[in-house]
Amino acid sequence: MVQSAFNSEDNHVVPLLPEPTIHPTDLGARRHGCNATLARNLASRVHSSNVIGLQIRYFQPPMHASVVIPCYRPDANFEKMLGDLNAQTCQDFDVVLADDGNTPPLAARVKATLKRPHRVIRFEQNRGIVAGLNACIADVRAPVVIRMDADDRMPPDRIERQLAYLDNHPEVDVVGASMAVFGSGLRMWTKPTSHHDICASLLWAPGLNHPTVAARTQVLQDHPYEEGHHLAEDYALWLALTQQGATFANDPFCAVYYRMEGQNTSQNGAQARLERYVSMHQHAIHMLLPHADAAELTPGLTNGAHQVLAGMCALHDPKSPGLDKVKQHADALLHALEAHGDRHPEDAWIQAAIHATRTRLARVEANKRWHKLEGVRNLRLLRVSDWLALLRRDR
Repeated sequence: MVQSAFNSEDNHVVPLLPEPTIHPTDLGARRHGCNATLARNLASRVHSSNVIGLQIRYFQPPMHASVVIPCYRPDANFEKMLGDLNAQTCQDFDVVLADDGNTPPLAARVKATLKRPHRVIRFEQNRGIVAGLNACIADVRAPVVIRMDADDRMPPDRIERQLAYLDNHPEVDVVGASMAVFGSGLRMWTKPTSHHDICASLLWAPGLNHPTVAARTQVLQDHPYEEGHHLAEDYALWLALTQQGATFANDPFCAVYYRMEGQNTSQNGAQARLERYVSMHQHAIHMLLPHADAAELTPGLTNGAHQVLAGMCALHDPKSPGLDKVKQHADALLHALEAHGDRHPEDAWIQAAIHATRTRLARVEANKRWHKLEGVRNLRLLRVSDWLALLRRDR
């Protein structure tokens, strides 16, 4: 249960205006005009003051975005992340943090460092990242939510660029970006940029780098993160949003410097995530190819063939089922994709998925650890400013 909230602004806020009625699945309506989020935002920015006995009402311009940050046992890197928020070239945002049962509470640390308007939502006991994210997003009044982890870093133009992208692409509901991974080596994680390629990539993995995401607030408030997908809550959310007609994109610039060490959940749970993805891949097939023959696809999903195609393990790894079974699974997947395309010709992502499956199989047959090599090769995409920030290593 949320016990309390700290607000960095002491102004009195008048009651909120009634929300307009918008159908939950009408994503297009939420991208334009005065939607429910904007209405709440405008209302929450109307304040009143008493001057010489007269009540004067004035309007405080709404923020464009809210950065949401779940926090559980943040270490000394927490203040560095807050410093990156202070250094943003765009100042049109506030920050909502979830203090997930930390001792002592985080409000004092946040107030001492963060110069942006902020709110800290306090949980007395640890409830996990999903509860923290959902609580933060539910509290957002700005039209855009920007995701951030408590120990990562980001370039000073990250928020400016992502807000500009969403302003220039009103059809996009969720946009991600590339991220430079540091701490345990150095590499660059990129994702497909087009909506169809992102949907196709969901057969193998999340199509967006979760810490880099910016999204329309109303989309995430209508479709919150689901419990029960530990270490893959983002993957489950993107799959769910495909069923609601959401539009995805990735802007290839580097939006986050992602720390792969210490308390990072991806590092600590690498093996658990690999095991978890067996069930997530089954979930993805069920969501994206609901009419697929389970008898054809289940063997490859359980014997490791799908994980080899996904790039999660190599053909020569001890847990690999061998090339013949990988080829058999790829053939079954291609058959399911082609059948789905015949049944639903409007699903344009199918052709991208067929091409991706054939490409992945060719790479496996060539015995290339392409997913590792790409992470190093993509470092060429970093700007000089990114290199300088990474080489300074948190100074």
